[in-house]
Amino acid sequence: MKQVTFDFENIRNIDDFYTEAAAKLDLPDYFGNNLDAMWDCLTGEIELPIEIRFINLTSEQLDEFVEIILLFEDAAFDMDEDLFFEYSLKEDEADLLLTGDETE
Repeated sequence: MKQVTFDFENIRNIDDFYTEAAAKLDLPDYFGNNLDAMWDCLTGEIELPIEIRFINLTSEQLDEFVEIILLFEDAAFDMDEDLFFEYSLKEDEADLLLTGDETE
């Protein structure tokens, strides 16, 4: 199974994400940098089966990329065993969200 990881320490904004997605997922040249085009590619253009992971997300990035995360979750649900998706926060961000302690 192909595995693709998006490290959000290297992704500053939506444009960076789409550029990296086009390269890592080998998206067609006509891919449009938007949610509808991403859905079409995830559900009909990419090589399956595939595991996709978003790592090192900050809490700010969770807010900025929530629509993309939800789209990948929906695609994984619809594609059943052909597409696996998960995301994780940076360790220090995850600790902060769990404890609510900003002193660390």
